[in-house]
Amino acid sequence: MAMEAGDRNLQLVARGATIGRAVDVAEVCRRRNGFIAQGLPEEVVIGEISCASEVLPSDEGKDRTVSVLQIELDGIGEIPVKEEE
Repeated sequence: MAMEAGDRNLQLVARGATIGRAVDVAEVCRRRNGFIAQGLPEEVVIGEISCASEVLPSDEGKDRTVSVLQIELDGIGEIPVKEEE
């Protein structure tokens, strides 16, 4: 949705169990697969990927460490015009 609105440089950030979903989203965008492809620029390139850890407080009073993945996506070119059915 952000690329449809005109943003060309995005950063996906995922923590813990959602990291796999972020990787899937980046790959779907890069390959321009399925319904999502019609709202993307002509080419989507995966840029820098970084991995880190964050310490988050929990309800039980103990801090917990979670992994954080950041993936940069760069859209190149124009968004194709949607064809009316």
